[in-house]
Amino acid sequence: MAQLLVSVRSAAEAALAHRAGASIIDVKEPDAGPLGMSSWRDWIAVRQGLGGSVPVSVALGELSDWIGPSPPAVPPHAWPGLAFRKVGLAGSSPRWRAEWAEVREQLGDAGPAWIAVAYADWKSAGAPSPDEVLEAATESDAISGLLLDTWSKACPLRIDPELVAWSRRVRATGKRLAVAGGLDAAAIPGVACLRPDIVAVRGAACGGGDRRSFVEPERVAKLAMLVRRLELTPCRDD
Repeated sequence: MAQLLVSVRSAAEAALAHRAGASIIDVKEPDAGPLGMSSWRDWIAVRQGLGGSVPVSVALGELSDWIGPSPPAVPPHAWPGLAFRKVGLAGSSPRWRAEWAEVREQLGDAGPAWIAVAYADWKSAGAPSPDEVLEAATESDAISGLLLDTWSKACPLRIDPELVAWSRRVRATGKRLAVAGGLDAAAIPGVACLRPDIVAVRGAACGGGDRRSFVEPERVAKLAMLVRRLELTPCRDD
């Protein structure tokens, strides 16, 4: 059965989202981009507030943020207890595979599992294609899944036959598939053809559908119900 992931800014939002039905909590800063990185102190606060029974993931920005003389500083004690971490590939150089591997090695493959990020609007993002990301993800056991997202939140995810075929290839690898990209209550039933393991939201869980507003329990509860029903949602592409 698919699980609902809700991205939060704080321990207070995390507690509300989990009580309302979110199975996985993600920590990120919406003002810093699609995968905006929060302070590692926020990770710790969320993790401690939820206890060890709720998986917590963290967004680490884009790969370009970590390449250069002044990458973000994350102390070793910030990682324990986290389930997943992910870094986007927007604006990547032709050496992105090697650079991505180097960053993973620097941050420690022994830490939280890595999630590879494929942007559906990869051309606009200046990122590698979903096929390239999938190929690279299969090269490391430290990468436990893939996230299909959109770099521009002004353009919600649109499902097409190519993405359906891509999702089947992901499932064939045995890695988990998460789907995001401006999804709301109306759009979630449409991702059934992708058969995701995880559906990730931020804006849809917030007041007024604004990803910069505060998480509202009623919205989370409705989204959780829709995600639970995905397994029973017919898909003519199957």
